[in-house]
Amino acid sequence: MGAVQLRSRHRAMPKNRSHVLLLMAGCGALAFVVTACSSSDGSSTKPSPSQSATAKPSPTDEAQAAARKEVLAVYAGMRTEQVKAYAVGVAKDTKLKDYAADKALALIEGNLFRLRQGGVVFKGKPESTTKVTALNLSSHPKTATVSECVDTTRWIPVDKATGKEMASGNQPRRYMTTGTVRTIGTHWMVVGLTVDKEHPC
Repeated sequence: MGAVQLRSRHRAMPKNRSHVLLLMAGCGALAFVVTACSSSDGSSTKPSPSQSATAKPSPTDEAQAAARKEVLAVYAGMRTEQVKAYAVGVAKDTKLKDYAADKALALIEGNLFRLRQGGVVFKGKPESTTKVTALNLSSHPKTATVSECVDTTRWIPVDKATGKEMASGNQPRRYMTTGTVRTIGTHWMVVGLTVDKEHPC
């Protein structure tokens, strides 16, 4: 990660602020469109039993759709709580642990530790789009992968003491993040986060 420095009009940032990681968030949405058919004379066309069977979602399809919705909701919750934590430098008064565990939680808490050491917090919030790119409901635990495009243009690092904005060097403002999600007990949790700043989105 590049060194974080004050803009030219501010004082130079101390060395202990040189490693501020930017992990951001947001959430996706599922849309369902229902269409209806009618005959040419305006009367309703009653579907045949075979048509009804074809049109009706199978239990498997319904389970997949419900799981995708839950996964995206948990991922969005994790990001929302992360933004709250980065605004003050600690996760103490957030619900981060309701959504993140394992390596994802360790990564965010590690970043928070470095932010506190550097006297840095974040103002504003990121924007992102997410989608479930993989889902396995047959495995134990159930697993999913979330692909996220993060835009940190309006999520700015600032000096906690002075409120002065800090530059983030040549780091990209838009990049891809991959989230690993799995069930712990009966609940979905984000357990891994991989940031790929080599591929802007």
